[in-house]
Amino acid sequence: MIDSKIDELVEFLKERNITISSIESLTGGLFASSFTSVSGASKVYDGSFVTYTNEVKNKCGVKKEILDQYGAISFQCAKEMALACKRFFKTDIAVSFTGNAGPTNSENKEVGLVFISILIYNHLYSYKIHFSGNRNEIRESCVTFASCKILEILKNS
Repeated sequence: MIDSKIDELVEFLKERNITISSIESLTGGLFASSFTSVSGASKVYDGSFVTYTNEVKNKCGVKKEILDQYGAISFQCAKEMALACKRFFKTDIAVSFTGNAGPTNSENKEVGLVFISILIYNHLYSYKIHFSGNRNEIRESCVTFASCKILEILKNS
């Protein structure tokens, strides 16, 4: 499922000359890896940060106060991550992934709780989702969900 949605997204972005970048936590670079597996993705994909720890999230632009008050698994962190990604890469779209892929609770938040923010031009779309499955299934669900949402938003605007 990931491959077909990523293929469709890459082609859509290439046809319209729209650029994208990502900043990832729980997905550990899966979005970047999936995206760059498509031939020609370099025409639209500028790059990614994998920010697996709070310290790295902070170095990339997520305020320490956000991490201290809300935690890494939060709307607020996902939003800050997307804004930081857009500032750095200066792409048309920046997408962020943060959450808990398991196998145990983190920050007292259940396995499968995910926050994804998509910043398209100056419009922010944020999602709180509960995915089920093992670590890899949750990570794959994140990438598929974000790819579908980006396509949906772009096609409807």
